[in-house]
Amino acid sequence: MMLILLSIKGPPLFAQEQQIAKEEADSTFQFVLESNERAWSMFGGESDSLSLPVQVRSCIYSFTNQTVSSFLTIMGCDILAIQNVTVGNGGYLSILANGVVFNGIFDVVGSGVLNVNPLTGNTISTAFNIGTFGTAFQYSDSRNTVNFTNEYGRPSNDVFYMFTLTVPMTVTINHCGSTINDTYLHLLDANTVSIAYNDDYSGAGACSNIFHSYLQLSLSAGTYYIVSEGYSTNGIIQTNVIGEIPQIKYYYDASGNRTARQ
Repeated sequence: MMLILLSIKGPPLFAQEQQIAKEEADSTFQFVLESNERAWSMFGGESDSLSLPVQVRSCIYSFTNQTVSSFLTIMGCDILAIQNVTVGNGGYLSILANGVVFNGIFDVVGSGVLNVNPLTGNTISTAFNIGTFGTAFQYSDSRNTVNFTNEYGRPSNDVFYMFTLTVPMTVTINHCGSTINDTYLHLLDANTVSIAYNDDYSGAGACSNIFHSYLQLSLSAGTYYIVSEGYSTNGIIQTNVIGEIPQIKYYYDASGNRTARQ
């Protein structure tokens, strides 16, 4: 559930009692502009008008004393604190965060637009939903972990997926095709308890790069979560999932009674 507390040209509605982690006196803000790949950094302090294309390199915990006058996307580290921000005429501010807290004056002027969305795939609660399956399936997805945060496992950033089986299946999950050289893979049950994990794999079915993770398990019906991440670095990681119905074999006892076994 997203928390949004909004004050338009008024006093703060919400004051955080706890200092935001990772926010330093000389806070460095890094942003993303959807239509441009040019990297640019801004240092907090004086109020600035943002009209240049910029790209996110990491998430931020606060966004303060700014005027947005062009298209701009910022990514919050879970909960993003916003204070003294104006979206000017022609400005478009898109916020990717699991929660947003407006601590002070916030104003959208004229044709300015504010768009707030949860960051899909950044946590268990916002995991990419692969789907519900009762027959064989295949799925592949590629994400740049630079655009996510570290919520689980290794110190690198994570991408979360979920899927549901309505029948038992043999499920294969791997990171074949990833740009990150060394990956790490976790499989969790519906209660987010770890079932299995893998770092490197060189056995049957392995990726061409043995440092790309691989898991193959027989799973009962239920919901499962996948966590894909680099072993220690961020970059493009590809998550491949294959679900197969185990071959059914029939056995007969001395009386001719048939029993199905997988």
